[in-house]
Amino acid sequence: MSNALGISPPVMINRIVDRLATPPGAELAKVAMLRARLETAVQEKIAESAAVSPDGKGEAPVVDNGAAVDRLI
Repeated sequence: MSNALGISPPVMINRIVDRLATPPGAELAKVAMLRARLETAVQEKIAESAAVSPDGKGEAPVVDNGAAVDRLI
């Protein structure tokens, strides 16, 4: 779910929380949970990249639009 303008991951996470009809008291917790899942996925990609790179150093994947968040959900 991306377009020419691009959507940042925080905006996409907020949209997902809204779309899921999260109860009003649990919205912040749901945002925090989704952000933690995104960060975990980024760290796993770095570790995976380090395992296959010749120098053993991983690079952070580019997370520049909402499509990265959609793949998580």
